[in-house]
Amino acid sequence: MKTEVWRAFSVTAVMVVMTSLFVVPPLPLAAQTQELPQVTTERMTVFVEAYIAISEQRNDFHAELGRTHELQERERIRVRFQERIQGILAENEITQLEYDEITLVISIDEEQRLIFERMLEELSSGEGSG
Repeated sequence: MKTEVWRAFSVTAVMVVMTSLFVVPPLPLAAQTQELPQVTTERMTVFVEAYIAISEQRNDFHAELGRTHELQERERIRVRFQERIQGILAENEITQLEYDEITLVISIDEEQRLIFERMLEELSSGEGSG
């Protein structure tokens, strides 16, 4: 009985120690936003134009993907989608890294998100008339 209790205690202690090794407190929000790059109006415009084109491709991708259940065909569709995304980024002269960074900025920085949303609305409404 004493050995079983000791064994249970030992296993619990090891689990607590191992868990505590992997627990890393998150950075405070102030520290996260301090190092965010500022997005110029020019780069935000490029980002929004790429975002609109990528969103259209994503909608087409999901529609096309939904029409097939064959694994090889689905993989072909995924590859073609990724190629289209890379083409859109190249066409807009924005790297995947910059696109991802701006996505992060607008997801964290409320002011930048509002600028993004305003530009998105302006450029989206301009797309139909242009």
